[in-house]
Amino acid sequence: MNESRPRGRRPGRADTRSEILAAALTMFSEVGYEKVSLRAIARTADVDPALVHHYFHSKPELFAEAVLSLPLGDPSVVVSALLAGPHDEIGRRAVENLLDIMEMPDARERFSAMLRAAVSESGAQRPLSELLSKEIYSKVAEGLGHTNAKQRGDLAVSVVLGLVLARDILQLQSIGRMSRAQLVRAIGPSMQFYLADHW
Repeated sequence: MNESRPRGRRPGRADTRSEILAAALTMFSEVGYEKVSLRAIARTADVDPALVHHYFHSKPELFAEAVLSLPLGDPSVVVSALLAGPHDEIGRRAVENLLDIMEMPDARERFSAMLRAAVSESGAQRPLSELLSKEIYSKVAEGLGHTNAKQRGDLAVSVVLGLVLARDILQLQSIGRMSRAQLVRAIGPSMQFYLADHW
């Protein structure tokens, strides 16, 4: 006797967790943090909502893993790379490193989702600033001996977010058409001033 398969959403499989993460990244990137629910993510991933709760206890936890787990690698390696080489080219290297990251798969979506969340959900601002400012840019400034490293790190983050806002969210065409070399020349001096120069 043939038994019919259970109806409803498919049960969890080995790749269910990664599918939930992919669905969450897409939704957070497209509509922002506040308007996304765990149930909506479950629908997008085509899984039972209970499975989302099984893998992730809350929306902030899912957001942190799906969106804030940027492909940066070990932050200390990034800091070392930015500090290596001529002092007067730190800003250029910082922008090149940023563009390297944003050219990786899903990275621009992650940056966009981070920025959308930061302006719509106050709780999302803390991991954003910790990741970029505290763990990377402030440590670059510290490595150069600056006593106002936190302020410098935050200013560097403002440059990063300005680029993401203008190019990927507002989609300003003049910036979207800029080549990698043009972006490095345009943004590098600001990053150099904030991270390395004396003021």
